[in-house]
Amino acid sequence: MTNKLVTPATFKTTQICLIILCLAYIFTGCATAKTAQTSKLPINTKWLLEDINDNGVIESVQSWLMFYKDQKISGSGGCNHFSGSYTYKDNKIKIGPLASTRMFCGTASQQESIFLGTLANPLNVKTENGLLILQGNGKTLRFSRMK
Repeated sequence: MTNKLVTPATFKTTQICLIILCLAYIFTGCATAKTAQTSKLPINTKWLLEDINDNGVIESVQSWLMFYKDQKISGSGGCNHFSGSYTYKDNKIKIGPLASTRMFCGTASQQESIFLGTLANPLNVKTENGLLILQGNGKTLRFSRMK
């Protein structure tokens, strides 16, 4: 067996390598946390509809929703307000029945109809990069937090 001496230069190189590895581990953990998906339904947060099926939305029409702890939901299709109940389990949500006002909304009517029609189906729920995503029946709704 040969005894090897650790020189100051070898020791310093080893320390630098360990520091680089630790920093890489820390920064990788931070980057992962920013893109992590969450399976918990975000309650008591107002969510603004940003996109329907990667086609965008009408900017002036503010469609939004909010989930409450007591399994209630409320929101606006952009013209008409709605409220109702939901059940949530295993990243799936079933919304409704919903009560809604019935005003004529002009150009907002089509977006509101697609939005409320999508909410009438069972949906998969995920949050990713601070966005709420509801998917089901060939439709995807993407929301951001309202401030």
